[in-house]
Amino acid sequence: MNLFKKFALAMIVLSVAACTDLDELLENPNGVDPSRADAVSLYNSVQLNFRNVANSQTVYRFTAGLARMNGEIGGFTYQATHGPTEFDGLWNDVYADLFPDIDAFISLAEPIGLDTEVASAKIMKAYSLMLLVDLFNDVPLSEAGLGASPDNQILNPTADSGEEVYNAAIALLDEALALLDGGSNFASASFDNFYGGSVTGWATLAKTMKVRAAVTTRLVGGAGGAGTINSALAEGDIIDANSENFEFQYGNNRANPDNRHPFYPNAYEASDAQYLSNWYMWLLAESKGFPDPRTRYYFYRQETDIIGAYEDDPNAFDCIQTMTPDPDFLPAWYEAVSEDMPYCLGSYSQGYFGRDHLNGSGIPPDGQLRTVYGLYPGGGKFDDGITNDDVQNAGVDGAQGAGIAPLWQASFTHFILAEAALTMGTDGDAREFLELGIELSQERVRAFESLVDGSEQVAMAPPVDVFVEDTYPADSTFTQYVDYVLDEYDAASSDEERLGIVAREYLIALYGNGIEAYNLYRRTCLPGQIQPAIDPNPGAFIRSALYPSVHVNLNQNISQKDGFTEPVFWDTNDASCNY
Repeated sequence: MNLFKKFALAMIVLSVAACTDLDELLENPNGVDPSRADAVSLYNSVQLNFRNVANSQTVYRFTAGLARMNGEIGGFTYQATHGPTEFDGLWNDVYADLFPDIDAFISLAEPIGLDTEVASAKIMKAYSLMLLVDLFNDVPLSEAGLGASPDNQILNPTADSGEEVYNAAIALLDEALALLDGGSNFASASFDNFYGGSVTGWATLAKTMKVRAAVTTRLVGGAGGAGTINSALAEGDIIDANSENFEFQYGNNRANPDNRHPFYPNAYEASDAQYLSNWYMWLLAESKGFPDPRTRYYFYRQETDIIGAYEDDPNAFDCIQTMTPDPDFLPAWYEAVSEDMPYCLGSYSQGYFGRDHLNGSGIPPDGQLRTVYGLYPGGGKFDDGITNDDVQNAGVDGAQGAGIAPLWQASFTHFILAEAALTMGTDGDAREFLELGIELSQERVRAFESLVDGSEQVAMAPPVDVFVEDTYPADSTFTQYVDYVLDEYDAASSDEERLGIVAREYLIALYGNGIEAYNLYRRTCLPGQIQPAIDPNPGAFIRSALYPSVHVNLNQNISQKDGFTEPVFWDTNDASCNY
């Protein structure tokens, strides 16, 4: 496929944003000739291209930054932080790589009866289409990919409405389910990197994605609404156990190829790690008065004594409103949201150090002080609280990148079912869904303990030595956390308050999945009391991404949006829902 990759831009020109001086080029230079393609290698290409789209780090930084899950640091305003070239790579990945490969694979696999494999490809395409709509709203579909068609050549495809594309994605899910009904497993389990060739696994995913679509579009009554959800609940075949999760498993190979989770080389090689969100770290470490037991799995502190660090080197900090971190100072617009709002650090007492929302200042010499991605989900290092030190060690620390892309997990299912019960009147008990959502998230996070050596000694404290496994949170802390949240839920006086608790806990469980966090914000305007921008005038919140430059500049039928405030079709909230 390397030869084909070299023509990725040409493919964009032909299938999505073509230029008229290439009218004579009728053969797709990036597509795969089904008559010569090998099914196994082509399907593997589909899966890897899908991974690049579904776990795109450009998408993650954009969505997780807006959702306060990750540091949003490109500028002091939303407009300065994001621009039209941001998603050029994603556009190429989708329209030049993934969709042509899926279509070529289906053309090859359908005639030889690979129904389950074809169904899985349709599900991946459906997921990707919904992702595009969630980011951009209207995107090309019905006319996309026809630049090489001699019978119906379209070099400047128009955009289909976001609603039409969502409906097309749901139709693909239904087509996949029809193929999977009574179908058999993949001929080879190794053929499938997601479900090991299981027809049941893919069918469960497709049904869950229909529920996900119904909740995502609930404000406009899309995707069958409450009926879709209640039918799925009655059937019981949705992702409701961690063994059914839709995840891409990364490896720990450093080169040729580097198959590690993208979080890992970001922090554990030689470069300074990306800033994490102070507010999100505070949300886990301090907001409830005790640490969420998942905190030290999510984040690794290279330095725990941040107060000592800024006393030693005040130039290592850029807090904007003060010269150095000040636990007694809070900007007025922070305090207007909450007197407990973190400022400059995620935690003064525990040493969580990232950046406040939209702190776009320069980079001081703080690389070895920043809190970095931890063991979950990127395969980094578990924070034992004893051996905290620099992790710029050429990729030898922690799980060495053997993390996951949490595309959809059982905990996510339960949180959106709780949301649906509270807002749509669907079947089931929202409190029970909330409880199961938290417990399933905890279970999945704790499973990452198996990726590191728990018997590694971290301290000598005669007569008892301390090992990594001794520093894991006790079982009782996980139970106490669930009990605290449920008590809070029981004390809530309205469904709006209860929904706020569900949204907050969903946001915590979503770590590593930015698009669902961004969707949650736009759909619910929750959780409340999130950190405002460090500048009191950041501009309007981004409700959808601008079209990529590669699309606008090369397609005569596409015009750039007027700005970031254009909502996607399912977001009908008014301007007061401004995060």
